[in-house]
Amino acid sequence: METGIPTQNVESILNRTAPSISIYQTSVNLLDKLACIDGFETYLASLLEDSPRDTKNGAPYLNPIQLLWDTFRQGTSLCVIYNALRPLEPLSTTLDETQNILKQRKDRVYRFVKACKENHIVRDEDLFTISELFKDDTNSFVRVLKTIEIVVDTIQSRGLLDVSRLVEKPSARFAEAQLGPPQDHREHIIKEFIETERRYVHDLELLQGYMDDLQKKNIIANESIRFIFANLNSVVDFQRRFLVGVEANVSQPPEDQHFGAVFLNMKEGFMVYEPYCANYK
Repeated sequence: METGIPTQNVESILNRTAPSISIYQTSVNLLDKLACIDGFETYLASLLEDSPRDTKNGAPYLNPIQLLWDTFRQGTSLCVIYNALRPLEPLSTTLDETQNILKQRKDRVYRFVKACKENHIVRDEDLFTISELFKDDTNSFVRVLKTIEIVVDTIQSRGLLDVSRLVEKPSARFAEAQLGPPQDHREHIIKEFIETERRYVHDLELLQGYMDDLQKKNIIANESIRFIFANLNSVVDFQRRFLVGVEANVSQPPEDQHFGAVFLNMKEGFMVYEPYCANYK
């Protein structure tokens, strides 16, 4: 029966290609560009040694997201990035060890954001806030990454990114071991698994974008938005973390890959789907 409503081929929807860039891949790509910035090598020194440490628990970094998150939270690292633009008034990249360190770090973050805004490097809607940087939420960190990417891309477009400094690529520590076509059945399954997860996160992010637009434009009541989308932000945050765990495993040699451990370590996190699913009757 003709309905007059445009339809899409179901098979084409299910078989669409996975998005090329995830938060993991974005972070890996950004690492190499940051390594080309004069003064930033200090923040990557531990990574280029054999024992980069996660500041939360002292364990080696397993993914580039947490590495960048910890690095940006130092505040001075952001000032080093901004100073690569060669501004007339460079930002301070030092801290007074006798004073409150966290307070000073947040001050440096504030000065970075303020300088990017006042000098029209980043549009207001693309700037992150201090609270977003220090919040333990990937939804917030995505905004942080977007701001940094814009600044670094501006540095590169001005010809100020010194690629000759890139002796060793930091990304090599997190690069996917499986870059080519699958060589056996196991690799084929892993490739399909990771591409499916990337598509799923991408779709969740699209849904999140629709929700944000509905809120910003007051198209429907907030109560209706809460009913339709429930705790979507929490679902996206969890699913990104799960994808990062999968991608971190793929970066390891086959004998060191433990995908089952990702499920076991994050099993409680799947409870985030309870309130979301409860909305569907």
